[in-house]
Amino acid sequence: MIKEEKVPFETLVFSGITFKVINRHEAHNIIGDLTDFKNQKIYNVFEDTWRFPDYEENPIFLLAEDDVEMDIFEMDFSTEEHPDIFILGFIFKGNLTVAKLISSYDTDNSPALIVLGKTTTVNINLFGNIHYLGGGLQCDTLAGEYNHGELFVKGDLIAWLIYTDDMLLHFERFTDIQAIISSGRPDVLICSNVQDTDGSIITVENYLPSTHKLSDLVDDAFIQYSDYGNEELGNSYLDIFKEGLSILDYDKKEKYLYADFRNQFINMVEVLSENEELKENGKIVRHISGTTYLFIPFDYEGKKYSQISEEISNGFGIRMRALWCHEDQEIMLILEYLDENGDPKYQWMNDENAPGIELFCVKHAAIKTFEILTAEVVEEEEDDEREYADYTIRFSLDEFAVQFGDYKVPEDLVKLYGFEQEYGVESYSECFGLTITEDKTGIKTWSEEEEFYNSFIEFAGANGSGSSYAYWLIDKDLNNCPIVVFGDEGGVHVVAENTQKLIQLLTLDTEISVDFDKAYFYQDEEYYEESENKEEFRNWVKEEFGLDAVESNEEADEIVAQAQKKYKQKFNDFLMKFDIEISEEDDDE
Repeated sequence: MIKEEKVPFETLVFSGITFKVINRHEAHNIIGDLTDFKNQKIYNVFEDTWRFPDYEENPIFLLAEDDVEMDIFEMDFSTEEHPDIFILGFIFKGNLTVAKLISSYDTDNSPALIVLGKTTTVNINLFGNIHYLGGGLQCDTLAGEYNHGELFVKGDLIAWLIYTDDMLLHFERFTDIQAIISSGRPDVLICSNVQDTDGSIITVENYLPSTHKLSDLVDDAFIQYSDYGNEELGNSYLDIFKEGLSILDYDKKEKYLYADFRNQFINMVEVLSENEELKENGKIVRHISGTTYLFIPFDYEGKKYSQISEEISNGFGIRMRALWCHEDQEIMLILEYLDENGDPKYQWMNDENAPGIELFCVKHAAIKTFEILTAEVVEEEEDDEREYADYTIRFSLDEFAVQFGDYKVPEDLVKLYGFEQEYGVESYSECFGLTITEDKTGIKTWSEEEEFYNSFIEFAGANGSGSSYAYWLIDKDLNNCPIVVFGDEGGVHVVAENTQKLIQLLTLDTEISVDFDKAYFYQDEEYYEESENKEEFRNWVKEEFGLDAVESNEEADEIVAQAQKKYKQKFNDFLMKFDIEISEEDDDE
């Protein structure tokens, strides 16, 4: 039985609002039965100690039982008046109206926002926890950041812009949406009524790709460009959010409404039709990071068509096609979701004048594909260098070896370096990549004693949030040294007996999760997206080391458990020597 926590006081004022202070048990009674769109419970405030820590002093939830109105709402774990509390979440039973901005605290961790009524604001910027808006959302711009956060919105969504940078956003329905932009992969999911291939109507939750570029509707002053030329929101937008102003440029109406799409599309078809590559090969195609961009002419039922399409693989199975019928001079837009065989499961289909955010995806895909297919073509060798520039010209083997000092780089690691040079960092196992770390800055945050930080050699990034793999130097031969993971948010654990065992763990294609109590690999089937070169890596591991790929979380657990059984007690004794706290779970096992 979980001991019920006491609350330090009955009420607390936050952002000018008097909240009722409740404990974890009371919060569970209110939010414990909230579900996602697959009828799975969202919150477990007792077991999810990463999002709702049980090791902080005075952990509390703040509850507003009536409708709330405020000017700005920036969630924090404490207040100036009460710095000794730890706010796990804000629960609003009624409606929440905020004049300017609703914002989380930090991209890594934040109190959760749970609103059972309607949420209304100008700007809302969320991250760092699972957030739930149960009565709909009306805003100008909704932005989600980083994979430590997730958002569920039930009811009507009214917004000009939904923008996400590596954060999953789930919606029940789009009532009035102008634009969806995912900075990388699709991260927006929507419940939709779609037509199955047999004509029946079914309700599904699916990823919806971007409908626009940022420059199609955001003021240019708030857009910055990455090293690869991709558009991103610059930091200056936060100041505008806090003032309750919009980052959108409403004068770009012709762009964001695709007012001239018909003429644009006809021109794109004409330009691509004169391309020499088309005349030689019968099509123009590019494969980039698991996405296929294609232009192809074809005949169907006696009519001539030209198709511009984008197909997103890597577990998404989304194809967007725009077709021009030369005889009828009609444009058809098709958004399809494909099964594992590449056949359509269900689709949206209509002409270019039809309303609906779903068809904006296809228009955006057509324009993007045209830009890619008409980009300057370089020689094949140079093209390969350009495609892998981020990966293969990062550092030489000699540069990588410097951090190992007098230790010889294990031959197995050298082989992995060669594979990564050929196929690309993070392209074969989720969020894994070899790194150069000479200053031991991260390890020194655990202890600045020289004996401690000189007992490790970091050599790889372990996950997307900043954890790292390192050899624990208990032998002059690194082949006899176990591998530990340093968690970016606490926790350091032995995970593999040697390099080969770590390489075998990487074949699961799932980043490691690290918390204070343990480190583990967990592949969530619902959200799993296969790395581009996963199969090549698995085949390589089998051929090079004779090791079978790890197929399940349980198999990964067994490899970690073997390493723990062999080295855990010795490692814990080492940590305690430097007054580094170890978990009770580790200590008792």
